[in-house]
Amino acid sequence: MALLNSNGTSLYASPFLWNIKSAQGQVAMTFNPYLNVHVNMSNIKKITPSISVDGYPGLMYGQELWFPFAGKTNVSPYLSLPMIVSNLPNFMSILNFTVYDNVGTIDDFSYDIWLSQNPNITYLQYGDFEVMIWMNWQENITKGDPYIVSVGSLQIPTLVNGTIENLTWSVYVLPRTGSANGWTSIYFLSPRHLEGQIGIPIAYVLKNMGSYLEKAGVSIYNPNTYYLDAIQVGMEFNDTNGVANLGYNLYSWYIMINT
Repeated sequence: MALLNSNGTSLYASPFLWNIKSAQGQVAMTFNPYLNVHVNMSNIKKITPSISVDGYPGLMYGQELWFPFAGKTNVSPYLSLPMIVSNLPNFMSILNFTVYDNVGTIDDFSYDIWLSQNPNITYLQYGDFEVMIWMNWQENITKGDPYIVSVGSLQIPTLVNGTIENLTWSVYVLPRTGSANGWTSIYFLSPRHLEGQIGIPIAYVLKNMGSYLEKAGVSIYNPNTYYLDAIQVGMEFNDTNGVANLGYNLYSWYIMINT
């Protein structure tokens, strides 16, 4: 893991191979001048073979006091996380990226966003929220998990290579992740594979997701009491017969705040 500093703000970077017990090879995260993430591994043995994810190499902005980052980045005064969701400015998070897969599967290139009622927690449990926004994905989200609930779709004004498009994103909810006391996950899946310059109005998504959670029987979310703790950007990937050769290029990530 590394802490990257620039102009008063910083990002954490981590390969985050959370479901790999052993493997040969490496995950290289190279910054020169943009971020290239290249996974080149063989003989991968999973910790939990039934889970179709090996890891999530990527970046984090904000505060996560739990594994793997257990820390806080330097944040901009314009987006000073953690911050109560209802107090968030209207902002567009804009990435410029490409993905490639030679062997294995890119489950998703995505945002992984964390919300809690207490940003100083050191572990996650029911009452905390994970919000994933899948911009480019191959994973069948409902395969093998009967607990994931389809709860409809949300129109999100999405920046796609210079043009705002009102895309219809499919929404799914996993009321408990991993155990009866697990956190709640909500997923927003793009209607097509996005690549290039892609902008998502993250505050808009967070302020409008409550009714979708309620459709899955989760009625505890309140934008006035929940903090946006952190925003991660990365790629969930899976191997094919123990081999993974894939990755992504992240050319830029910037925040445009509407004043």
